[in-house]
Amino acid sequence: MTRALVPDRVSVVVATYNGQRWISDTLQSVLVQTWPDVQIIVCDDGSTDGTRELLDRFDERIEVLLQDNAGVSAARNHGAQLATGRWLAFLDHDDLWEPDMLERQVTALAARPDAELVYADSHIIDDHSVVHGQRSSWLDFREGDVQAELLLGNFITIETVVMRTACFRKLGGFDESLRYLEDYELFLRISARGPVVFQPEPVARYRIHGSNLSRQHEALLGEWVEVLERLGSGNGRRPVAEQALIEGERARRAGEVAWAALRRGDVAAADAWIARAGERCPAALHRKLITWRALMVGLPAPLSRSLRRLLPRRRLYGV
Repeated sequence: MTRALVPDRVSVVVATYNGQRWISDTLQSVLVQTWPDVQIIVCDDGSTDGTRELLDRFDERIEVLLQDNAGVSAARNHGAQLATGRWLAFLDHDDLWEPDMLERQVTALAARPDAELVYADSHIIDDHSVVHGQRSSWLDFREGDVQAELLLGNFITIETVVMRTACFRKLGGFDESLRYLEDYELFLRISARGPVVFQPEPVARYRIHGSNLSRQHEALLGEWVEVLERLGSGNGRRPVAEQALIEGERARRAGEVAWAALRRGDVAAADAWIARAGERCPAALHRKLITWRALMVGLPAPLSRSLRRLLPRRRLYGV
């Protein structure tokens, strides 16, 4: 029998793996929330540093789950199974919340019974907690019916999201087969159900550092192609214009993976991704790929390596 969810409670799930350096500050930012009823669940995804020992000594208000290393999606899903609140939020072990984050987000979502999710802007900090601007400098935030815009890229910042627990469970949670874009894929499914709410004021601090999964661009882009391919295999259930948009974005991202492969000198991988992009790859990108590929193959190896160093490198949030 399913237990009723507590109406005014927010269940917060913190997934951590080797988070000893950050987890104390992260949890402290949850403990000082101004919202009165907060359930805090930490799922340790098989840490091998001192994270587990630190959690054993932490505040008794925190529920700790342990699991063998299975990835952030599995850790989040595991934690969410214990959620007793009507509202659900997720926070990674290296990010922080402003003290009134939950109060502001829950109030906004509660005022919109037609919406399943609310999100907001957040500050960007480095590994020394120095602020480097806001996510809005790089992301084009939208609200309402955002499904079409979201197909072009994820602008929903998970560290600021509060969603309805019932919706999360009905959709089956995060896809545990995904390593980089599990939040994006979930937001695509949620946005297909109805509008989302956006709050312009920053409510969190998103930390950029060398071990962020989101910095592994080529693998992330490859998974993006996979997510779009899944969306596009809906047996004709989507409108023609939406299906065309999915196919176009899938081809664009495949072309971007090919570019990343060329930059590291893997022509065979680039060829495979160019073929996967197919005829829908944007013409300008396709010409660039073919031109640079020909130059790299035709030049002597030392000159080819020098050429690769000239190819643009993507930066993440300017940090």
